Parts: sequence; C-alpha cells; structure tokens
Amino acid sequence: MLPVPGAPAVADTEDMDREGAETYLRLLAETVMRGSLTAAAEPGPPGTSRMMVVGHALTAVGALDPDAAEEILADFWLAMSVRQLHGEPGQPVTAAQWLSQGRAALPRKPRPGAPPTAPPGDDADQERAGRFVPVGLTVPFRSGAISGELCLMSFAQTGAGARFVAAWGVRTPSLEPQLGYQHPGVIPFEEFTVTDDRGGRYQLDLTPGSDMEWPNLISLSPAPPPGIRWLDLAPPYRPAVRVDLRPGGAGDAQISVGDSTLSPGEHLLIMLAERLLTWTPGLPPGGRPGGQPTGPWRAMVAGFGDIIAALEAADVLSPLSPVPARLATLCASLDLNGHGIAVPPAHKLPEPWLSLLAHYQRRKPDPGQLRDGYTPLAASLPELDGIRLTLLGLQHAQGSSALHVLAQGQAPEPRPGPLDIDLTFPLSLWLRDSGGRWHAVRQDRCHQTGGETAIRLRLVPPLTRPADWVEVLAGGRSAEVRARLPLSWRYPS
Repeated sequence: MLPVPGAPAVADTEDMDREGAETYLRLLAETVMRGSLTAAAEPGPPGTSRMMVVGHALTAVGALDPDAAEEILADFWLAMSVRQLHGEPGQPVTAAQWLSQGRAALPRKPRPGAPPTAPPGDDADQERAGRFVPVGLTVPFRSGAISGELCLMSFAQTGAGARFVAAWGVRTPSLEPQLGYQHPGVIPFEEFTVTDDRGGRYQLDLTPGSDMEWPNLISLSPAPPPGIRWLDLAPPYRPAVRVDLRPGGAGDAQISVGDSTLSPGEHLLIMLAERLLTWTPGLPPGGRPGGQPTGPWRAMVAGFGDIIAALEAADVLSPLSPVPARLATLCASLDLNGHGIAVPPAHKLPEPWLSLLAHYQRRKPDPGQLRDGYTPLAASLPELDGIRLTLLGLQHAQGSSALHVLAQGQAPEPRPGPLDIDLTFPLSLWLRDSGGRWHAVRQDRCHQTGGETAIRLRLVPPLTRPADWVEVLAGGRSAEVRARLPLSWRYPS
C-alpha cells in the first residue's frame, strides 16, 4: 500500500464508531427514500447500488457487522418495493435475489465451531514454511505430431505439495508455435519421467483445480522428501534435464521494510483507486472515458462521496486525510464525473498513479519490444497483514505480462462484491521496471490449496522492454515491503 505522507495519526480499529456507522447507513436509506427516485439502470429498487456500496464499505473496514448491514438493506428494499407498487412498475426482482448480490461479498467472521482456515500448530507451520528455488530451464519435448517447450520458472514445495510454476509453447500441425496459456491438454505429461538423486520417481500433471485458462501450475507427485538435491526431468525420447534444488539464486534480492500507518478507511480508498487504475485498460485509446462510467463502475464511482462520508462517520477516516483529495484528482484525470467527493482535488498524486495516468493519456500505444519469454524468481517477502508472499516468476506472452506469486497465511477466496475489489486479499502490489515505469498488479487467476493460494497477477500496463531488474512494492496497513530483483530472461526457440 502506498504510504500517506503527512496523514494524521489514526485510532486503532478498537476505537471505531460502530454505532455511527449503523446510524449513517440508516440515515442514508431514509435520504434515498425521500429523494427524487428516478428510474435507474440497476436491478432492484432505485438507490439499491448506492446503499450496497456504502454497506459493503462499512463492513469491509469492520465498522459494521454484516448481519446488521443485511438487516438495514432488507428494510430498505421492502420500503422501496412498497413505494414502487404505487408508482411505475419496474423489472421485478425479489428480495432474496437482490440481497444475494451483496450477502456473498460481505466479510464474515468464522461461525462458532467452524474449522479455522489455517490450523495452529505444526501443520500450519509446515504450510507456511517451504522450499522455493528459481529454475529458469527450458525443456524441449516431442511426442508424435506434438512438440514444444516446457519452461520451468521456479519450484515450490510447501505442506500443500510440490509444484513447478511454468509456461510452455506447443506446436502441432494445426497450431502456430507461441509461448502462451492455451492448449495444455496436448502436453504428454504422462510420458515425462522424473527421478531424484536418491532414485525416487515422480509424476507430472496439471495441478488439480487448475483450469485451461491458467495452466501454469504443474504438480509433482508424490511430494519429494525435503533433503533431495536435484531432480532429473526427462521428456519423451530426449535426454533428461537436471533441476538443481539446492538453496541459492534468490539471495540477490534486495528487500527493505518501511512503516505505513494507514487507517482502515484510507486503506479501502487506496484499494478503490488502484482498482480504478487497473480498470482503465478497457477504455478507448487514450484512456479517457469521458462522463459517467457504465456497469458496476457507475455505482462505485458515483458512491465515492457517500463512502467517504460513511467512513468518516465511523471514525475510520480522518477529515484531515489527504486520500479523498487524491481520489478526486484521479477521477478528474480520467474525466470521471459524478463521483460526489466534496473535498477539492489534490495538487500531487503518488508517483505510481502518475506513471499509469501518463501511459493512458498517450495517444499511441507503447511499441512492443519484448519477445515472449520468462524469468525465474524465488523471493519470499516479510509477512504483511497476516500474509506472506513469495514471488515465483515473471512471464510475458502474447502482449500480456504476469507475475506469479504464492500467498501463505490467510486463505483468500475471491469475493469482489459491489466495490469490485477482493477485500479478502488486503494487499497493494506495484511493480517498477528498470526503465522507471510503474505497473499496477491486478489479480487474474488463483488456485487455493489449504492455507495457501497460488495467484497469477496481471501487470497493467504490460512490459514492453526486457527489464534488467524490477522493484516490487507490496503494502498493507501497517507496513510496506520493497524488493528489488535482478531479472534473467529466457526466450524459447
């Protein structure tokens, strides 16, 4: 999370005004009902989205219990439905249908007796520990009419199992050769043989639960014992390639930790701003939408003013915080009006935000000078807000760049909800390349096993040049971590 220089000290979550949060949401419901209720392009009664985004924001920061929010939203729906019966009928939507849209996204506390996501004790310690090794080997293979290259970025072994993070290029008579994400089903994993330095044998396959749109995880079964030094991976009809599993190769990472005292409200607003920055690639060339956004973004952007006021009412956002003014400047820079933010725009924005805005406002796209390739990584970052991230590879294919990470600790289950952000993964991630350009990082795909989650993160915008190094900025509420890592690109033939 980007730090907030000059921000006033904020109280801990214990000092939240939960009564003020509930009162604000009830008063907002009354205001919406008393106001001019024109027809809106949204399911349910007019004002539904406005109530949903504010209710979700208050539950996201812990200022409002999800059950209390659900009760207020249900009362609002019933009152508005009665009004609609006496006016022009709209599209029929039941209370259950409408409430289900927000119920699944409300953060929940574990129910009494429910098993914890990461059991304490030896098992949890085993899952959090692990062996992470950068590999960086390209393994050519051929089986009948199918040929290609299996590109091993890194090896990861934890209590949840062993796997390679990989990419590949596949060639068949009907497919052009390319390093990408398609056609993993044609790779003859069953014909590969894997042997360790002790004579143990293993099988390769796609990790169970992986889908065809993200086949970057290759499981190794059974899991090897912890002390092996290497694996010989032999493709069909070709000599084996040795994968060295001894420690080393990740010590070049330069890691530093700094303080970041964000209030829960600032944390949420910054996440919303970063999501707005990663949404803009869907805009026309030039990155300037002009006027009101459409779809789910219409409700979120239009609700910024209400969200800020609700966070202040709950004492989780100081009226002196500079973040709302920065959010107003960001909306103005993207020509997004109707956001309802009352404070004047700020004169300065964080450097990463400015870097992305400059990218969007260029009239011509950046020329692509980066071939399809990959670079191995294996760097574990210090724990942030209960999550420990390990960087396991950087890949560029078909004009898109992706960072592969493993998250241990909390077990995030994607629940974007009305605010279109995943509040169960409360970290901000940015990447700066050796050319000085910042790239926002957006969660794309994830595969959860036990108390850890493998995640593919898209870079926005993608890399256009083969960077010599990257700096990854990972931030939470209380601290931020910077990791500078040298890159060694591999380009399959």
